[in-house]
Amino acid sequence: MNAKWCIARKEIAQMAYSQRGLMGLLIFSGLLSAFSLLLISNMELSLLDNAQVVYMTAGTILAAGALLAVMQGSDAFAGEKERGTLLPLLCAPLPPGTLHAGKAMGMLASWGLMYLVAVPYLWAVGADGQNLGTALFYLALFGTPVVLGFGYLAMALSAKTGSVMASLFSMLTILMLAASPLVIGPGLRGTIVGQLMDAVNPFAGALNTFDSVIIDSDPFSIQTSRLILVLIWLVLSRFIARRYAGSPDFQ
Repeated sequence: MNAKWCIARKEIAQMAYSQRGLMGLLIFSGLLSAFSLLLISNMELSLLDNAQVVYMTAGTILAAGALLAVMQGSDAFAGEKERGTLLPLLCAPLPPGTLHAGKAMGMLASWGLMYLVAVPYLWAVGADGQNLGTALFYLALFGTPVVLGFGYLAMALSAKTGSVMASLFSMLTILMLAASPLVIGPGLRGTIVGQLMDAVNPFAGALNTFDSVIIDSDPFSIQTSRLILVLIWLVLSRFIARRYAGSPDFQ
């Protein structure tokens, strides 16, 4: 079997079958359950337009997926080093970039598993409203490159620093800044600084797309610039990951 598929299978098994991975999915499911109950039971939140609820849920799923990718990417190399399992992997006759590619495939599979877990919750809060299918489509289309981009960047920091904690704390800071549009009001986002952040922030690009297609029912043609933004983010983060984590000389 191809070496990178073997590494990817190991990563997927850790997510789908290990106690740590199942606990993570349980926590994610609990988060979505609590968020859904809050939207339904809270009098003020329950009066929100259905499309607004679907938008908020999609943004929460995206943030949780990026957080998981950051955790996995931070552990990808530094975690192997700290557990003493990195050297055997590097000594194996693997083509350049195999370890990096296998880890990335594992992150992609984990995001796919989270997406499947999230679908029933999106359906529960949005089945009676508009654009539920659109929300599912754009969450996959925009969420995948955004999530993988954060995972790639965390992987690069993991390889560069050799420390899980250093990589994790650095990436959590970056993720909190990127995800700030989830909590910043439209007034602050309308300022010059807010508009500049929206123009270069892939997370904000995905959220603005969710707003556009779920709430305003805008067509795909309006989303092309934002799609280019998240694809550029994915390409750049992958390039950085290959630069620092794709070399067989990583130590």
